[in-house]
Amino acid sequence: MSTTSEPTARAPTVRGAPDGAFLTAALRRAGREPPAGARAPRSVPLTGGRTSQPVSRFVCGTGPHYVLKRVPRRRAFARGLGAEGEAVFWLAGSTRNLPPPLANPTFDVAYHQERDEWWVLMDDVSQGIVPRGHWTERHTLRLFEALAALHADAWGEAGLAETLGTPAGTTRVFVETAIYAATGDARANWAEGAAGEFRVAAALLPRFLELLGARDAEIYLDLCRAWPKVVAALEPFTPTRLHGDTRGANLAFVRDRVVMFDWDFAMHGPAALDLTWHWFLQYWAYPPDDGRRPEDRLWMRDAYLEQLENLLGHKVDRKAFNGAWELGWLRVFLQLGFVLADNDDAGDDPEVDRRQQALCRHALRTAQAITDRYAG
Repeated sequence: MSTTSEPTARAPTVRGAPDGAFLTAALRRAGREPPAGARAPRSVPLTGGRTSQPVSRFVCGTGPHYVLKRVPRRRAFARGLGAEGEAVFWLAGSTRNLPPPLANPTFDVAYHQERDEWWVLMDDVSQGIVPRGHWTERHTLRLFEALAALHADAWGEAGLAETLGTPAGTTRVFVETAIYAATGDARANWAEGAAGEFRVAAALLPRFLELLGARDAEIYLDLCRAWPKVVAALEPFTPTRLHGDTRGANLAFVRDRVVMFDWDFAMHGPAALDLTWHWFLQYWAYPPDDGRRPEDRLWMRDAYLEQLENLLGHKVDRKAFNGAWELGWLRVFLQLGFVLADNDDAGDDPEVDRRQQALCRHALRTAQAITDRYAG
């Protein structure tokens, strides 16, 4: 990613602590009247979810609440990503003014020079987040309809490539971090630091490799090391603006809006990457307990394509899109395949362990078959 000027020069600067004076000034920068209580808000740390950044809620009495995320600029993860993430994307205008029914809750981004941090301030939409275990196909369908609007709005728009991340960067940062967590081989000088910032890989990889077995674990690692071939195979497909991290924890349903936050992995790439990220996490790693297989749900992909075609005003090459879909699934498996081993009750029930092992090995065979077809 490249930008035409130093991002910090385009951001308002802040000092001191995140307090009422900061909140009031930020609201006024956004053209909003501060609510009663904004001058003396109560700050509550938010510790739920898998985030490595300090996040807190500003509670303003009975008025609206806000969420502040503070992001260090010199993160190893950002070095691997090749971009500073959502703060810079928002400042460049790439993730604002989204087409309905989408919304981005961020309304202010500031730079704290003494701490060398981005302060990303957004409306609190936590009440609209669907708790784990309650996500349904209806939610995915609403998400896919919203993604169709996001993708159609910038379909084939080349200029966004200068103000968003890339499939190469967003793939590299996860895969190289996983390789380091699995082997201790820091193939990039930021990999060790990134593994320390993103601890999910180190926590889940040992069990994932154990479930695969020694031979299949080495096959998995070989596939990971060949990630540039997967990215190269994605290059011919029409690019657009992507959110990049469409897991349920980054989405909220607020009235008639689908609110998407945490745009750190926003990029310019094939539309299927947004869908397959969600698909892998929601229907492979953490599926609803309804006995249905991922392939039984592909009607939702068809519904997305119909909506996309309606918005574009022309047909989409279905064969090409299906190829991008398969490559997108493979990409997520290389980045986050170890979450298939996420199990709080590991070792307590042999039958559960057996099913989880079968799932991990099935995913690996699926990844091998896609690699042979498109990226061999």
